[in-house]
Amino acid sequence: MNKLVIPLLFLLLLSGCKDDSTKVNEVNGIEKDLQSQITQLEIEKKQLKDQVTEMQKILDEERDSLRTTMNLTFKLLTAMEKKDFIYISSIASSNVQIDEQDSSILFDQQNYRLELTDKTVHNLENLEYRFYDLEDDKMTIGFAKYFLEGHSTIYFEFINVEGTWLIDYIVTNA
Repeated sequence: MNKLVIPLLFLLLLSGCKDDSTKVNEVNGIEKDLQSQITQLEIEKKQLKDQVTEMQKILDEERDSLRTTMNLTFKLLTAMEKKDFIYISSIASSNVQIDEQDSSILFDQQNYRLELTDKTVHNLENLEYRFYDLEDDKMTIGFAKYFLEGHSTIYFEFINVEGTWLIDYIVTNA
């Protein structure tokens, strides 16, 4: 029996002397990996929040630009109807020439002359907003003009000069 007890005690002693440092090291390694992943995710979260904030800022600026140019378009149409050349010249870019004697507006960039007659003045009741396109400092707004036979498209292009939107050209496909 003594012969059996001594090996059993020795075996019991050996099993009780397991090296737990490897388990502790594994747990510490997993904790470090998790902490590293959490830190990386927090960095990514902050970057995404910054991107969302920047995109929201860009959208707000675009919305303000659209609102401003849309209001200018309606005021311009009213001024064209009333032949208010003072107002038209106040919102015209350097590419636009006003000729009060001929009741016309010359757009140098397209070499296009728009004569303000009953046929060329656009009634707001016959216009339908279609689209806008903002590219850098240029805003193009498109309207459909309806008439008895169908419709045409009118393009208004504005340029931003030192924070002020100015009409650069008006053109229609009909």
